[in-house]
Amino acid sequence: MTKCIEVNRNEAEHIRRELISLNLLDNNYAPKAEDDGIYFPVKGQFRNFKLVEKKLKERAPGVFSLEDSLRSKLTPEEFGLIVKSFDVIGDIAIVEIPKKLEKKEKLIAASLLSVHRNVKSVFKKLGPMEGVYRTRKLKFLAGERKTVTEYKENNCRFRLDVTKVYFTPRLSFERKRIAEQVKPGERILALFAGVGPFPIVIVKMQPQVKIHAVELNPDAFKYMEENIRLNRMQEAIIPILGDVKDIIPKRFVNSADRILMPLPKGAEKFLGEAFLAARKNCIIHFYQFASEQNPFEDTERFITKEAMISGRKAEVIAKRVVRPFAPGVVQVVLDFRVK
Repeated sequence: MTKCIEVNRNEAEHIRRELISLNLLDNNYAPKAEDDGIYFPVKGQFRNFKLVEKKLKERAPGVFSLEDSLRSKLTPEEFGLIVKSFDVIGDIAIVEIPKKLEKKEKLIAASLLSVHRNVKSVFKKLGPMEGVYRTRKLKFLAGERKTVTEYKENNCRFRLDVTKVYFTPRLSFERKRIAEQVKPGERILALFAGVGPFPIVIVKMQPQVKIHAVELNPDAFKYMEENIRLNRMQEAIIPILGDVKDIIPKRFVNSADRILMPLPKGAEKFLGEAFLAARKNCIIHFYQFASEQNPFEDTERFITKEAMISGRKAEVIAKRVVRPFAPGVVQVVLDFRVK
């Protein structure tokens, strides 16, 4: 018997890719399709999926993962330095190469292409996200020299340029989690909306809402407009180009039933605007990077302080660690109700 997760058929390909990127897919066994869904063999816990035991067919010996492909091509010391997880956005893979493996980066990229046939281009991270638009410089390593791709998630389609916008597939569960909470008729503000993943997934699952999506990056805004058309959501989502600090006081005072704040870094600087836009009983989804040892303490302090300044009250109704981000650092989300 093998540890597995059960996945809805509509989400199977996306989940498979995410398991691969996180190095959690157990390639010693073949996935199994049954009437109730598809069972993927896994090496450990994935999101909040329940682990089940299933009898799966063992694969014949072969090369099924990046690790398998590189094991005989690197020294034991080099092999131990490989960063096993990577992001797959559409058909583009973005990998992290440690400095000591820079001379082997082309080999690593070629191996990734050979193992993961859905990947057409491989890029290397050149540093952290930076600048007001929180983008990251990338270096082309192998495959097709292109930066625009189409990514699919939760039955939605997204076109984007990985060099010009911030986007992470690792928030796919969060997008679905929030969408499942939304009720018909809600008025929603999506701040730092990027290319539109949060509002588009919400409307896919709950069409009877109105979402105003604010984005500062002109390139991300252009792709958000395209993605709204691509998913035929022009009636439900209104894209707005501009700065949250300028737009909220002018247009959205005391107007929102739900506010999304998935800024990669620095969202606490905009909590004042969020409280200003919040109606009574508004739910705010607030994302933050935090210490792994005390993941919620500082984030709750930000919320409490801003509530006092705004003359409001905030009740935390849910909190969770979203994902590991860097050694000792995690991304968290706190859902809180404004009184």
